[in-house]
Amino acid sequence: MQIFIKEGWMLNPKEKTVNSIIKAIERNDGECPCMNPGINHEERLCPCKSYREDDICHCNLYVRKN
Repeated sequence: MQIFIKEGWMLNPKEKTVNSIIKAIERNDGECPCMNPGINHEERLCPCKSYREDDICHCNLYVRKN
């Protein structure tokens, strides 16, 4: 899995949460576990299109720095 941290963001500091999300991504062949299956594969690949383009991380793998 590619870790892509944008400026102003960081990985969630809760290690248990991060590990859970990463395991779910691995089970989903690299796709974000929170993304709607109706959108195409490329948009669901973690880091998903919502995070890359819209600054929204639905699964909380990435969180904004305070």
